[in-house]
Amino acid sequence: MRPRAHWDCVQAQGSHPDELVLRDALLRGDRAAADGFFARHLDALYEFVHYRVGGNRVVAEDVVQDTFLTALERLATFDGRSTLHAWLCGIAKHKIQNERRRQRPVPLEDVLAEADPEIEAILLSIDRTPLPESALELEETRELVGATLSSLPPEYRQALLAKYVEELSTAELAARTGQHEKAADSTLHRARLAFGRVFTLLAKKRGGFE
Repeated sequence: MRPRAHWDCVQAQGSHPDELVLRDALLRGDRAAADGFFARHLDALYEFVHYRVGGNRVVAEDVVQDTFLTALERLATFDGRSTLHAWLCGIAKHKIQNERRRQRPVPLEDVLAEADPEIEAILLSIDRTPLPESALELEETRELVGATLSSLPPEYRQALLAKYVEELSTAELAARTGQHEKAADSTLHRARLAFGRVFTLLAKKRGGFE
């Protein structure tokens, strides 16, 4: 996280030299680097924020915009010990906490806030819990499915959406991501495990899924 964080804000092991290269390009005012930075992180950051502000689109957009502004102001402090995505999520969490002081929290927002440490533990030790596929068939679980997806790292979320929404084969997923098919299958497997455990955690805390 170890300052505390969850996987989408988890501080990955080791350094991230490619992220430092991007940081330096941004600090030099490289326009192409800036465009790539926003394009790469905007959607994932929005999803992360959206469910944590009760699905309020206007508030989510404001928090995301404020997060990017703060990130650019503090860019020189990014040291590569986490990914840029994790670093952005950490900034966003502080913005969300400030927003909670101004607004009455909604139930799912509270659940996500309370579950953050447990989500971190789950995603740092994925091993055996399968995806509860039956849950995806229930209309009333859609909000929880979205909240769960927002709590996963971008590569997990993208793999699940490609497989179960776009219905891509593992070979097609590998081609899209530039991975070997075995690596793509491994990512999908871990994504399924992560989704299953986080979904079950959130659902049980909310009292909606057994």
